Amino acid sequence: LNIVGPISLSFANGMLAKASRWRAAVGAVRCFSQVTISQDRLQEFIRAELSYFASRHTQALSLEQIVEASTPGKVARLVHKELPFRFAARIKHIEAVAGWEKQLELKQLHEIFMDSFSDLRLAEPPDTQESALTVDDLKEYTEVIRSVRKRHMPVVALLAEAVRKMTLSDPWMEGDDFQSWADTFLLSRISTEMLTSHYMAVVDWHDSVTEAAELLGSDHIGIVDTKCNPGKICEEAAKTVQAMYANPQCPKQGHDDLKVEVHCHSESGSEEAIAFSYIPKYLFYIVRELIKNSARATVEACEVDGRRSLSERPIVVTVCADQKQVAIRIADQGGGFPFGKADEIWSYLFSTSKQPFQEYLESGSPMAGWGVGLALGRLYARYLGGSLQLMNVPGTGVDAYLFLRRIDPSAVEGIPRTSISDSVAPV
Repeated sequence: LNIVGPISLSFANGMLAKASRWRAAVGAVRCFSQVTISQDRLQEFIRAELSYFASRHTQALSLEQIVEASTPGKVARLVHKELPFRFAARIKHIEAVAGWEKQLELKQLHEIFMDSFSDLRLAEPPDTQESALTVDDLKEYTEVIRSVRKRHMPVVALLAEAVRKMTLSDPWMEGDDFQSWADTFLLSRISTEMLTSHYMAVVDWHDSVTEAAELLGSDHIGIVDTKCNPGKICEEAAKTVQAMYANPQCPKQGHDDLKVEVHCHSESGSEEAIAFSYIPKYLFYIVRELIKNSARATVEACEVDGRRSLSERPIVVTVCADQKQVAIRIADQGGGFPFGKADEIWSYLFSTSKQPFQEYLESGSPMAGWGVGLALGRLYARYLGGSLQLMNVPGTGVDAYLFLRRIDPSAVEGIPRTSISDSVAPV
């Protein structure tokens, strides 16, 4: 077997295992030497591997599985085991769409996942005991994961742009079928995004020379903050949205009087009681998306009805908690929407945003994309064992309710498992 460039032992093992005529020759002895093959032949092997991995039914990767992988060795093994299956499924998911090759963004998504699948099959963690693996042992593998994360940053924005174009031309899928297709695609995106993010957080934590480890401190287990303060996160999200609207470069410029009030309450009356174990970065993204929606609606309502100024229509964020869960309500006075539009709000085919595609690409948020923010926020909430609900009052405004279960990393059996399938949905 001759291969151009590096190739993992597991990949080589897989190729040999599939060649029954070679098994008799090698017997019980397994040995490998450096050999070369053409790039075309390598791509044939990659496609064969892709078909094998895509044929396997996978369940959604649970948060429990991710958090339990708390050492460099454990998380590296989990990444190596899980990512190829999920990337292969996404490739076949795209290929299941009739005429996907003619859609620019779907072609770009296909290329992204193919490149990442190939990189992962040509790399693997060192073949030692999990507990013995150090950050230094994983340096090369870590660079592969870092490259994959960078490559996948525009995935949601590209999918959303494909959807936007679909609404402007001949649809390549019926609405209900597309909703299921997009849910499956994005759910897998959530699990793999969290897993690779957790990998980097664990590696940084165990690498004593990185600033990230010093900043995380003992309150973190990978991406989980055991003392996550939702009130402070809501305040940060509110400031981010206010700064965006106060920015002269913003299309809705000059709205530095946009008010966002954050109030915190707990069952015991202590603000410390609101703190809980959670993944702060995703909570921030969800809350920021909800406040952005409220801010856009409020600004547009003021433009239509000038009887009340923007400062007289504050967006009110209320955070409360008991021993079992944390709840966040975001209430605006943006006029709401007609009752008949209620179902459209959760559709990937619906959006009132005029934000350019390039801004979505540059945002750095895993929830950035035309029409996907609210629906994807609900998927993230569900994945983490919570829920996102809207209460609409036409002519007045919308109240968004985000309910979050407390996560106990020391008792992984208490971490919610998602029940949403991560396999290829029918098209």
